Amino acid sequence: MNLPRGMTVAVCTRNRHEDLVRCITSIAKESPDFPCEVLIVDDGEMPSSVRCTLRQLLDSCGIAFAYYRKRHPGLLLSRIAAAERAVHDVILFLDDDAELEEGYLARLAAWYGRFPDIAGIGGIDPSIRGNWKWDWFTRIFLYDSGKPGKLSASGYGGSMTKWASMKEPFPTEYLFGCNMSFRKSALLGLEPVAWLSGYSLGEDLYLSAWALRSGRLWIDPNLKVRHHQSHASRDKEEQVAYTEVVNHYYLLKLQQAGRWRRAAHLWTSLGLCGRAWIRKPWRHKAASYWKAIRFVLADDWRRLSRESVSDLGNGGPPG
Repeated sequence: MNLPRGMTVAVCTRNRHEDLVRCITSIAKESPDFPCEVLIVDDGEMPSSVRCTLRQLLDSCGIAFAYYRKRHPGLLLSRIAAAERAVHDVILFLDDDAELEEGYLARLAAWYGRFPDIAGIGGIDPSIRGNWKWDWFTRIFLYDSGKPGKLSASGYGGSMTKWASMKEPFPTEYLFGCNMSFRKSALLGLEPVAWLSGYSLGEDLYLSAWALRSGRLWIDPNLKVRHHQSHASRDKEEQVAYTEVVNHYYLLKLQQAGRWRRAAHLWTSLGLCGRAWIRKPWRHKAASYWKAIRFVLADDWRRLSRESVSDLGNGGPPG
């Protein structure tokens, strides 16, 4: 296995101590035969007894343990801190409420040893699957591109529901944040952005776009985790709904997306808002979606106004 500098498993956490112990236990069971460290990046308050338990679990299988307590909260800032402090040249970001399935680390290491030019590799959560109603909704409202590794026209990763049915690895434009890995070199210079704060919905798309500048990304459907989707320490549903629209809008701006993709994003946003309104228990989310849509429309109007003023100042658009 050609992985001379080993692997850092970075777990970004906030006050999910039981979930975290279960996650680290799954890592310890892997007993990797290459240099490996687990780096805990903590946004919360972790008792010394929990840290002691984690260290003992990892010491028993020869995995190094590192802990970093951050001053400023936010998942993207935790990712950046992990990339800066990782000892090894491959970083696996694993959610604190996820468990590795058997053989994950060995298979991942083999990927990086065999393909030195790839920038990153991601795995899947087999429980993420679509159904005919969801599939129709995502295609009509452009939430799903229809191709497993491709983002939709509006910038969403709805095609992830197809990953569990794939038999072979495939190239992709994005990785799934609960288990995504990158070469450390692919994340060099990774910058914080103001709109990815707190829960940072969409930060996995941001990291993926950054890493794509240095090489290809792949999904291997044989790299599997059990993602328990813990409700502890999550942002409120209303805030998540708002950022689901606004953060994808900012991602499109970052990519300098044209009018068609911005229009597609508006269409997807209206679909999400309408779906929440129709489902009575979700109506509180519909108000947040609508608030986000109004923000996007106002921001786009300001941008178009600035462009019009600029065109007038330059003598108008070319004839």
